[in-house]
Amino acid sequence: MEIINNIINILGQYAPIILILISIFLLKNTTNLLFYYIIGIFINTLLNIILKIIIQQPRPNDDSKMVDIALKNGKRFIFKNNIIPFNIFGMPSGHSQSSFFSTTFIFLSLKNIRIVFLYLFLSFITIYQRVKYNYHTIFQVIVGAIVGIIFAYIMFYFSQQNIKSILKEKEDDNAPI
Repeated sequence: MEIINNIINILGQYAPIILILISIFLLKNTTNLLFYYIIGIFINTLLNIILKIIIQQPRPNDDSKMVDIALKNGKRFIFKNNIIPFNIFGMPSGHSQSSFFSTTFIFLSLKNIRIVFLYLFLSFITIYQRVKYNYHTIFQVIVGAIVGIIFAYIMFYFSQQNIKSILKEKEDDNAPI
């Protein structure tokens, strides 16, 4: 049982990175989709940081008491060495957001059920690990997943709009049929 817990912990911790690397490999021959995926995963990470700074919901572990006290005393933004330490906040879960961004983008791009099941498996292990080890609440991982799914859809939509604008219809040259 200890081995299974260690595997779940490692997979849950590193699944977003594993999914990013697999996604880059799978999309390497589709430069337009790969470009939008890489830009999307970068913006998705920035979006997560911004949301954590704005929402400032603490993680469910013991450090959250410090955040609660600061917020109750009127400190809207908590600084440590003139930097907002966004990693003390848990809303939304960055691991969940990143995993579901990759899962959704790959699903929309490849539509391969076996690959999507692998991605979903790793994404759900990530969610389980984040809640089990008290890094996030169930609500925080669900919100992270929803944000990742929505943002992946937006990035995929933009990639498709770009492809359509590149492939313009050619004017008829009045050639005989």
